[in-house]
Amino acid sequence: MQLNLSTENPDLPRHKCLALGIFADEKPPRGICGFMDWRLNGMISREIKQQRIRGDFEEKIIIPFLPRIGSDVLLLFGLGNASDINYDKIYNAAYLTAQTLDKMALDSFAFEFYGEGRVNLVTSNIVEAVVTGFFDFLSSDVEKLSRTRACAVTCPGSFQAVFQGLRQFKSNVDDRGSVDVSSIEDSLTAG
Repeated sequence: MQLNLSTENPDLPRHKCLALGIFADEKPPRGICGFMDWRLNGMISREIKQQRIRGDFEEKIIIPFLPRIGSDVLLLFGLGNASDINYDKIYNAAYLTAQTLDKMALDSFAFEFYGEGRVNLVTSNIVEAVVTGFFDFLSSDVEKLSRTRACAVTCPGSFQAVFQGLRQFKSNVDDRGSVDVSSIEDSLTAG
């Protein structure tokens, strides 16, 4: 799996799919999902108000053909209530997101670190949980793992914490070098 990191506005990069988390008790949505809602003129908020999007844990909403963002498809993954989120739920959400993307036949996508900056959890541990969830699903098929291209979307202020989370992943998970984060490491040493 080739893993890249983008700190530019999440609506700009071209991706087949952008996977975002949505909390049931965040109305209107916040973080990157809130930014995308703004770019889409409040479309996500209207769907929440109409109760077509709830944010219940494991809820999956696919929104195709979006005019004002760089992604062809937006995948919203329900995370439940922000107050109930923990690293295990984040791991499970990432695992199930990877499974959903696989069912959509997508091996190139962008994603956020679920809850980053919105919940009372350590960003580096969130990063480790998300990357481990993706890896654990994809590692069941080595070919799938090797052809996956993923881009994590985050804010510039989180770069160090994200890099620390990737170090934790590399230290705690025997990925045998199958998760390539060299472009992120290069960005860190260049900056």
